[in-house]
Amino acid sequence: MHYETERLTLRIPNVKDAAYVFRIYGDPVTNQFNPAGPHADQSVSNHVLDTWIEHWETHGFGLWAIADKAAPQQVIGFGGVSWLDKDGLGTVLNLGYRFAPSAWGQGLATELGRGAIDYAQQYLEVDALYGLVRNNHEKSIRVLEKPGFEHFDHLHEVPGASPSRVLRLVLR
Repeated sequence: MHYETERLTLRIPNVKDAAYVFRIYGDPVTNQFNPAGPHADQSVSNHVLDTWIEHWETHGFGLWAIADKAAPQQVIGFGGVSWLDKDGLGTVLNLGYRFAPSAWGQGLATELGRGAIDYAQQYLEVDALYGLVRNNHEKSIRVLEKPGFEHFDHLHEVPGASPSRVLRLVLR
């Protein structure tokens, strides 16, 4: 499955993406708002990648490996929509993403978000999308607010940490 936005190519991740997962999710800079911190080693990233691949196999959609159309062989992030089951929220379709720092500040997260929303509206029968964001991650909150996500709730998901903000976009 291949999907595109104006500047991005989005494809199903595969085992060859393992080094990219660790490069992005193991980077302390990309995890500055993640209370769990960066992936400790490649094995953690391999496990996460396996869950993404399994989600695609089970549901027919999930997080994409993201590349700039100008350099399609170079993965610059991962993101899209996937099922998320959280105590206090239930099972929701979550819009999530993480980009390498080299891709920041170019509007690519916003573009990916809009592409994921379009995909969900075209191919998935869901009433709403959700986004979980740390309360102090203002840039990510703005990325979700641009296409119309609104504050829905707070979720105490990490013991000892401030709650995450839950934003929701009603589709139907």
